[in-house]
Amino acid sequence: MKTRITHRLPLLLMLFLAGLTAWLQYAVQDDSGGDAGADRRDPDAIVENFTVHRLGETGKPEYIFSAPKMLHYSGIDSSDVLYPHIVYLADDGGNVTVSASRGTVSRGNGDETLLYGNALIVRDATPDHQELRARTEFLSVLPEQGIVRTDRSVIITQGSSVLTGVGMVVNKDKQIFSLQSQVRGIFDAPGKK
Repeated sequence: MKTRITHRLPLLLMLFLAGLTAWLQYAVQDDSGGDAGADRRDPDAIVENFTVHRLGETGKPEYIFSAPKMLHYSGIDSSDVLYPHIVYLADDGGNVTVSASRGTVSRGNGDETLLYGNALIVRDATPDHQELRARTEFLSVLPEQGIVRTDRSVIITQGSSVLTGVGMVVNKDKQIFSLQSQVRGIFDAPGKK
């Protein structure tokens, strides 16, 4: 008895592979015909040990943004930053510093910076206030507005006072740290002099 080999299975397999190849080629091409996949993986610029000073309308420095390394991707018009460090300068010496393990600066002119891993906000001590620290794993920073926020768990310490909660909004100009939900803590009121 002879076994009959059909030629349909190899033909169907070849058509499937040709269709898959065409789809993959289409999926990695952007509108200009270039390779968008390369733009996402390969930076077009790498900047090391940089510092940017943002000046206000009067020429006075408002904040300083620095990092040891930044990689810019033109295909998605954003930048990845290692160990970003933003310092908002205050007239009373109570500067607010925001830092993290890594970050992403959004498209355009950097309207939003997303910080990930070991995110820390520190308001320096002043004659009227002790140093304040807020720790979380994610922060969204709107540098031009002086707003920092998160939807994650936060631990805030000031002296021996400790507050915890989920979600936070910081307004640098008003010096307000606002926890959004599940707030718990121990507040140590300073003694009167």
